[in-house]
Amino acid sequence: MKIEQLKVGPVGYLLLHQLRNEWFNHMIINKETSVFISDNDFEGTFQFAKRLCLDRLPFGIAEIIQNKRISNENLILEHYVERMNSNDIDFEAYFGNEDSLTLKCTIFTTPTNSVPFFHQWQRDRRIWWRKFSASPGRYSVTDIKTETNNTQTVQIRANYPWKSHIVETLALHTGPKYVSEADKFKDGKKTIPSSSIISTIHLNTLFMNTICDAYDESEYKGNKRALLRFHRKLAPYSISFAIASGGVAAIVQELNDLALHLTEQFRTNHLSTLFLPRSSKLSLEAQWRQYDEMGIPYNVVLNERTLKDGLVHLRNRDTTLKEQVHVSELVAYVEQLFKNY
Repeated sequence: MKIEQLKVGPVGYLLLHQLRNEWFNHMIINKETSVFISDNDFEGTFQFAKRLCLDRLPFGIAEIIQNKRISNENLILEHYVERMNSNDIDFEAYFGNEDSLTLKCTIFTTPTNSVPFFHQWQRDRRIWWRKFSASPGRYSVTDIKTETNNTQTVQIRANYPWKSHIVETLALHTGPKYVSEADKFKDGKKTIPSSSIISTIHLNTLFMNTICDAYDESEYKGNKRALLRFHRKLAPYSISFAIASGGVAAIVQELNDLALHLTEQFRTNHLSTLFLPRSSKLSLEAQWRQYDEMGIPYNVVLNERTLKDGLVHLRNRDTTLKEQVHVSELVAYVEQLFKNY
């Protein structure tokens, strides 16, 4: 049998970086609860956080776990076939024996607050998935499943025409009634055990789901236009340049110099920018096509007139509409677009 496996390319690695950043910002930076990073020492991080928080709940621990690769070829094939034949097509399966990461966040809370927190987190996590989606309605939360080991689990699923994919698993562990004193926390004058709520996301699943969610084929001038409607905070590149030169070498050089200057300004302002000097040899339509397929939200169009009046066109990937902006205001204007998301 022929097995199709995927590899992440250079632009894909930029997307992975953006996804990890957004997960980090949501789970660690923006949380009301203090969350600490663990690097292969969960117990050590737990004891550190417990001391730092003076034995009070809640607090959390975030982990980025490197998953072990399978080295035996027969096991790789068996593992791949098993996952591809399961009821839920596993995005991870398409990456075969590639290295993979698991993004995991565990929140420790009091038994009294654990169930309300678990329900609230289900809502928060579904909102997070919907926030970056081109089709927010595709995300749903399954019913709670009660396991035998004092655990309740739910899944967040992305529903596509071909299948429903599990994109995140949330679990509530109420824990044993009797734990050692070293693992107990203070609650007023009492000492109590902790409950934990765990979020688990596979980065390859997050990556593939983001691409599938963003993929679209829309009608454009009588033809189908393939594009990736990435949320502008996730797009590998924020902005690109298209140069309409008319083929005059001197004008092309001036426009390239201007594009390079603007590229430096965008990058100084932490906007990931793609500038391809040789792209001026392509038609504008061909340039836009390749940028749309890469999911770049905005494109700056420079032409001979720009050198005379300083006006550029800013093209929107999703609508294909263009607006005029003066070159002196362009960087600040685009920066504001990415702040207001």
